[in-house]
Amino acid sequence: MSLGWIGRSSAALIAISLSLASTAQDPATIRGSPQIHALLDKLVPSKKAAVGDPVVARTTEPTRLSDGTELPKGTQILGKITELKLKPDKQGPSRLGLLFRTAQPKNGKEITLMLALVSLAPRFEASRVDLTGTQNMTLGGHTGRISQTEGPTSGSASGDSLSKASGVRGGGGPQTMLPGTCYLPNMTIENYSAEEPGTIIQSTKTIVYLNSGTRLLLLVR
Repeated sequence: MSLGWIGRSSAALIAISLSLASTAQDPATIRGSPQIHALLDKLVPSKKAAVGDPVVARTTEPTRLSDGTELPKGTQILGKITELKLKPDKQGPSRLGLLFRTAQPKNGKEITLMLALVSLAPRFEASRVDLTGTQNMTLGGHTGRISQTEGPTSGSASGDSLSKASGVRGGGGPQTMLPGTCYLPNMTIENYSAEEPGTIIQSTKTIVYLNSGTRLLLLVR
């Protein structure tokens, strides 16, 4: 048997092993990710809030978008309030509209993005049960669209399909969030979109407010 053949075979096996190791990486590090996980900076809305007021969140992990754009952990995601009705009444539920359009990395220039806020969850605390791991959440009445041309998606089936297509992770951990699902008590997502007025969160029972640290899942168009 030729020693040269053995050497070439070993090299080929090493190359195959390296290739398999590469494909086993998190898809977000290979293809780029259409999703952004972030935490809300401050309570929204404040007592004196008004339509047009700024809203700021920060990314919780480094993210590389599908076009190669790198967003380091801690990147600011900037948005605004598009709709505001503080209390539910006979005319309808309380409502809060949010639209995010800009990423501001540390020591970098602003990046304009088309973002849809598709899921919200309470601040994660290890000592409490994380509702994002609960599979029997009520999804009815939620609709959303990422663009005018892609058409609407609604209900639990569409949320599952969108999460699979976009690479939204599953598994019950603290970042398992399904599009179209609001994990905040007594609140629902009435509609989500990357177009005006963005995402509408509503409640028939309480004031719609988001505490500092509220988890956000945004999809990039």
